Amino acid sequence: MTIAENDPPSLASTDTAPATSRAAGAPPLLPVTVATAEGAWVTDVEGRRYLDLTAEPARTFGHRHPALVAVATEQLGRLTATSPAVADDRRNAFAAALAELVGAETALPLITPLEAVDAALAATARWSQSRSDGSPGGRQPRVVVAAGSHERLVEAGAVTVPFGDIDALDAALGSRGDGAREDGVAAVVLEPVQAARGLVAAPDGYLDAVRRSCTERGILFVLDETRSGGGRLGDAVALGDGGAAPDLRIVGSAFGGGIVPLAAVAGSRALLDGLPVAASASPLAAAIGHRAVEMLATGELQTRARALAEHLAARLEPLVGAGVTTVRTAGVWAGLDLDPAVGTAHEVARRLVSRGVLVDVAGESTVLIEPTLVIRATELDWAIEQLRLVLAG
Repeated sequence: MTIAENDPPSLASTDTAPATSRAAGAPPLLPVTVATAEGAWVTDVEGRRYLDLTAEPARTFGHRHPALVAVATEQLGRLTATSPAVADDRRNAFAAALAELVGAETALPLITPLEAVDAALAATARWSQSRSDGSPGGRQPRVVVAAGSHERLVEAGAVTVPFGDIDALDAALGSRGDGAREDGVAAVVLEPVQAARGLVAAPDGYLDAVRRSCTERGILFVLDETRSGGGRLGDAVALGDGGAAPDLRIVGSAFGGGIVPLAAVAGSRALLDGLPVAASASPLAAAIGHRAVEMLATGELQTRARALAEHLAARLEPLVGAGVTTVRTAGVWAGLDLDPAVGTAHEVARRLVSRGVLVDVAGESTVLIEPTLVIRATELDWAIEQLRLVLAG
């Protein structure tokens, strides 16, 4: 996608939120009302332009990527939704292409990451029950998650272990070979990168070690890439393929191209075939997802992401000691812990708005930088310069 060079946006004050009424619920983090967007930029209702560094998974490919808009427009003229009682001509093709991309046998297209997590747990429960006594009933299987993520599973009784600590995980999993017992752990559910904790990436070798520990004990490994998958880390997905791959892989909104919600679970046919969970993704979502898979299959976006990741890390490191205490990067993604002297993360984010840059935050002191993969290196440099100026006060 080609993005024209952009003049710095207006630096007019945006210290107060628009006075217009809004939908119910919590107010937005930033006082900006966006009207249009393209590539890495958004424009508000008053014509001010901002470089968007808040591109969560749904906007990994940028705003309104022409290839994705084209397939969406074409599909809008054919079919957008169907009843669960019938099949359509898009979901199977998307599932097959996604499975091939991530090195799985099959995939289940769904709407939201929450649905995908639930489907993975349903597959885990069925597998565990068949291993324990061959019957469909019995106790729900225990799962282990890393502290700092999957709070919904923790509330439902999941065991937590420190993220990145393989010894703690081994202790929680117990002795080798007990995963088949009804009262044993049935699955480990992990994210490669924990964004909610301010962007904490798995240490080198950790995911491979988790894979080995699960294999040794007959336990399923579920890798949740709803936030990190889709090229942001420099590969289509984490943890390679073949023997190093997870048993179930959850992918998320990046494949919806910022146009529609889309998620999926990929894995073996033994785990997913016959699962009593309907493929809920619409034909429109599946068509867009299929095109996103084709884009990733060329490897061009991943190559671009690796170059951008190196560039981002090099430009951010000089900020340490200049208002930033720690920089953590994972692909084209960064978490910056702020020196309390420069203010809270929310305050810094709001000051950046007046300089035409949008960032997100994690907690009180961490700024998150999550550019689209179509951003130019020069645009990234300009945004980091605005951050430097804000930190300098």
